[in-house]
Amino acid sequence: MKKWRFVISTVAMATLLTGMLPFGQMNGAQAKTSPKPIAKIALVPLDDRPVNTYFPQMTAKAGGVETIMPDEDMLGHFTTPGDGEEIGDWLLDQADKVDGSVISVSMLAYGGLVASRTADQSYEDALSNIKAIKRLKAKKPKKPIFVFDTIQRLAVTATDPETLKYYDQIREWAILYDEVHNLGMTEKEDRLEELEELIPEAVLQDYLDARERNHKINSLLIDWVKDGTIDYLVLAQDDAAPHGLHRAEREALVEKAEDLGVEDRTAVFPGADEGGTVLVSRLSLDQLGIHPKVAVEYSGIDGSDWTAPFEDTTFDESVDMHIVAAGGKAVRDADDADLVLMVNTPSEPGESKADRREALDDFVDVINEHLEDGKRVAVTDVTITNKADPDLIERLQDDVKLPALLSYTGWGTAGNNMGSALGQALQRTAFLEKGNQFGVPLTVDAAEAHVNLLLSSFVNDHNYRNEVMADARELVKELGGNEWGLGDDFEEVNDFVVEELAPEVEDWYENYFADQIIDIGKRGNHTFTGKLTSLDDVEIVLPWERLFEVFIQPEITVERK
Repeated sequence: MKKWRFVISTVAMATLLTGMLPFGQMNGAQAKTSPKPIAKIALVPLDDRPVNTYFPQMTAKAGGVETIMPDEDMLGHFTTPGDGEEIGDWLLDQADKVDGSVISVSMLAYGGLVASRTADQSYEDALSNIKAIKRLKAKKPKKPIFVFDTIQRLAVTATDPETLKYYDQIREWAILYDEVHNLGMTEKEDRLEELEELIPEAVLQDYLDARERNHKINSLLIDWVKDGTIDYLVLAQDDAAPHGLHRAEREALVEKAEDLGVEDRTAVFPGADEGGTVLVSRLSLDQLGIHPKVAVEYSGIDGSDWTAPFEDTTFDESVDMHIVAAGGKAVRDADDADLVLMVNTPSEPGESKADRREALDDFVDVINEHLEDGKRVAVTDVTITNKADPDLIERLQDDVKLPALLSYTGWGTAGNNMGSALGQALQRTAFLEKGNQFGVPLTVDAAEAHVNLLLSSFVNDHNYRNEVMADARELVKELGGNEWGLGDDFEEVNDFVVEELAPEVEDWYENYFADQIIDIGKRGNHTFTGKLTSLDDVEIVLPWERLFEVFIQPEITVERK
């Protein structure tokens, strides 16, 4: 533990001094010499948070693929935008070294997701930045370029109590505007007018200007799919609702893709932060030449009967679109599938607590049945937004061999979680089908990436989001601070989070990962296995100066049996 705390303290201090943590460098994980990967991908992430850097890098690595990213100083940090012009130059510099590129237009055009929600960057400057995609295709026309952008969410970014107030007000206004002016719900007009009096005109105009600029860029990207500049495009609908200003934008984009005949190369679905992982998966699977078949099973309400919070599409449609975008093939029967995505959804309306307990017991039984039958299994937890379902976690701990799962996610919205789980599990599935032809070093390296990300997800999605975050929030209140912008309280709060989470990482490892045997590859009918022999290190830090997310990077050693 002393060694861990020293490493953690050093990382946290680097964050304080530089304003950012180089998550993309996978510090300890790349200290060892990495074997030659199957392929190399250039990734321009949505921003510098671990879900957009560490997660897609580690999922790719679990599939034997390397991702490289721009240096952290190019990517910006939190409310400081990245440098799109520099990133465009970086993409061209890497063109000869990679097999393809996955590019966030939010980063390339505006400097990241947060920056994309303001009108600070003009349309002309944004266009100038993304023309790097044109130059990249001209330089390497045969190398695939996969691009993702967001359809702007209903709310603005909250960084303090004032913007948190606008977050709620603008979100409500954007929904009501659509309902009153487009859907004829005139009975809501009084509240709409009240909000227009409350929200400062400059705040609302900046929001609308950003929406207009972003929609023009998204529409242009579809043209670039048509002319062959972009090989595959994802337009992810950031946090939304069934009604709102985004609705007309989304419908116009879908209609344009259909009119141009590029709907098979343009995906529009709920989400945002999973976009990089989804498209890295698609490019990795193309390189491996394997596109696994995926079946979906639910613990509670069926996806066709449920629209998740912050989303505007029934969940089953979102699942199918994510499967295809990530490089898989959707099938209906688990018997026909290479991978089964087990989705923990809320209870059916009217079900009792006893019914829910029984449903979760059955859900875990089905997971184990699939594992015993030799199926690859991924679990995504979408019952509670932004955190794991503790009742499911308890059952997984008690009854499932956790390292045998190909992913677990519960950290974000339903689309975030499901897309991230698919990205990791699809790449791992493809690698396991081919995993020993690449040699022992890469096979072991990929297995370590897989179990490290799995352990990180369990501690982050459950222990931090269900337990430690609430305690950290109380500490911030005692300090008189702001959980959305920690400022001078960062070091004390970060140290508290580290002290609380480090033992949880060790407990998860000792109780559920240590000495477990996992599949790491196959040759013909023979499966090669590895043993999880030690937890050598862990790094923990709040990646942004707020409480909303934490970065957990364990280092487990796997030895081939």
